[in-house]
Amino acid sequence: MKWVVTGIDFLVYALMVGLFTFFWLFWHSEERHLIWRRISEKPRYIIALMVLVLYGMIGFLDCIHLKTKGDNTAPISVLDAILSPLPFEQEVTYSAPFALKSASSEIVRTEQGTLEQVYPKLKFSGQHLQSGWHKTQDILIRMGYGVFLGLILTTFFYVLYRVGTRKKIKPCSHRRVINTFFITLGFIFCVIGMMAMLMLEYHILGTDKIGRDVFYMSIKSIRTGLVIGTVTTLVMLPFALLFGMLAGFFRGWVDGVIQYTYTTLSSIPGVLLITAAMLSFQARVQENPDLRLLILCAILGLTSWTTLCRLLRAESLKIRSFDFILSAIALGVTPIKIISKHIMPNLIHIVIITVVLDFSGLVLAETVLSYVGVGVDPTTYSWGNMINASRLELAHDPMIWWSLSGALFFMFCLVFSANVFSDALQEGLNPRTN
Repeated sequence: MKWVVTGIDFLVYALMVGLFTFFWLFWHSEERHLIWRRISEKPRYIIALMVLVLYGMIGFLDCIHLKTKGDNTAPISVLDAILSPLPFEQEVTYSAPFALKSASSEIVRTEQGTLEQVYPKLKFSGQHLQSGWHKTQDILIRMGYGVFLGLILTTFFYVLYRVGTRKKIKPCSHRRVINTFFITLGFIFCVIGMMAMLMLEYHILGTDKIGRDVFYMSIKSIRTGLVIGTVTTLVMLPFALLFGMLAGFFRGWVDGVIQYTYTTLSSIPGVLLITAAMLSFQARVQENPDLRLLILCAILGLTSWTTLCRLLRAESLKIRSFDFILSAIALGVTPIKIISKHIMPNLIHIVIITVVLDFSGLVLAETVLSYVGVGVDPTTYSWGNMINASRLELAHDPMIWWSLSGALFFMFCLVFSANVFSDALQEGLNPRTN
């Protein structure tokens, strides 16, 4: 097997290294105990963090591409191998969740020579069922097996934890965090176990117009959502941080130029500006979906830094009036040192909180842009493309609701967890929090 690294994969790897470095520095900082105590006071913050970690692991596995040497086919990701055989099983057309027959009827000729309208059986769903074996009974048994496997895994990790900490006395607050962690971990393992047992023989969320599994498409779209949210942040953050601090510290004509710049940019409707920019690059990226995704991230970043820049400018103006900043200026300390050692550390909590909130907005923005036809490539798995393809399916007879529901559910879990965790960061990182 050969490891294949694309441009998107390289950026994701760089982001993972950056995150690990940040958490390593945080773990060795003096304030970590106080910050962690604030974050772990409420169980919902721990649950939101675990959901975000799960999404991150799924997206990371989808960025590890392997290819057999000498094979001309496209490389597959580790996630594709884990979800096998879903990537390689394709029905003819629509089918409902857990259905054994297609949702679209066909006219066939019977042995008597008459024409009859029937719903054909699916090729890859429920083929293991024997005569006299009901589908509902099989589904319940498989769900029970999945829950059993999830509980076994949770018990295994809990025993490892107890063995490793049996001689240590933990405070009550720590025990509450551990209980929340293992209860959430058990729930996640049980859900994963049920999905693993069911997807082997059924289409959990049905199939789309060309017979692709909707559950597989929804999970594959996680990578696109995470890339949109994180890579766009990398483009946006340097502009917002640099211009916000410069405007707040130097004031005068520097502040005026920066204010004029972001005010002018904010006056242009964002959707129209992004649409015009994407259409100008459309002819060059038609055959390269990853390049189109990168260009979309760059355009979103260049058009979304203004809000954070306003916040940082206002906070920098306030910090500049503090006595320790005025003393440093009077002593002749260079502006670069004042900005890097005094102003920037007091802005980190605003940056992190705003970035997490903007991450949710960017995931939703991709959906809107794909809906209007200027988002990611139509061949790329994304929640926006799934929602865009579902526009006319709700008027179908019978109504095709599962494609839209699958995309909305997975997107809701990611966005909701990010918003809840941003509240935790606000309480933990804000220096004014008691």
